[in-house]
Amino acid sequence: MKNFKKISFLALTFGWIGLIITHIIWSNLRYDDASGGDVGVILFWSSLFLLIFYGLFILIPRKLLVKLSEKLNVILFSIISGIYSLLGFVILIGWLFLQSDFSGVFLDALVCGLIFGFSFHTMWTKKRTDFKQIHLIPILITPIVFLLIYLFAFPKLLPSIAYRFVPKNIQHDILINTIPKFNVGDKLADLQSALPGEFEFDDCYGNRGAILNEFQYVIEVNCCKIVRIEYGPRQEKGYSMGGEKKPCG
Repeated sequence: MKNFKKISFLALTFGWIGLIITHIIWSNLRYDDASGGDVGVILFWSSLFLLIFYGLFILIPRKLLVKLSEKLNVILFSIISGIYSLLGFVILIGWLFLQSDFSGVFLDALVCGLIFGFSFHTMWTKKRTDFKQIHLIPILITPIVFLLIYLFAFPKLLPSIAYRFVPKNIQHDILINTIPKFNVGDKLADLQSALPGEFEFDDCYGNRGAILNEFQYVIEVNCCKIVRIEYGPRQEKGYSMGGEKKPCG
């Protein structure tokens, strides 16, 4: 049973990362971006409940898990692990979602279990002895590395790509940093490329504004170009909206 904790925790970390990616994809398919599916909330609560799941459903029955992984092939073990994860999720917190339309969380739990099963089976049956040389600390900080990449490096390095795949607060940060880069006369297409999904107007005409925590803005578009843009610190009163549509020429 040596190295079980290292291998099982790393396998569960891979499952958790797969869970987050699955929820991001599901959120984009259903709500057009990650913030619509409350990815930030899922990120926090899945971490908490997976730690509980790890103690109750992995560490306690570890002998059974090891026995099954050594007896079953990787595909069958992964499938059983996926079902096991789904049942564990329902027992811990998933029962609250049984009558809701937030069905993505059940898919998340299933994918987490499938990835855990595949990763654990592969590492336990083929790489178990290699983990003797690996210190526990690098394994424990793997989730932190993922969070640093996802929540900090990704939005900073590739903001236009990250915009639809990050939680709402990070999305707001990207928007606040991006809007000041535009001026009257700039193309709507460039704005849409920088903040995908945020400024979709029929016939290249319309306006959009918002008041965020410490920032407010208004952008008006006509003839596929920005004709008005105002932004600044949040005030008690927002900017007025409703520019007149003018003929293009």
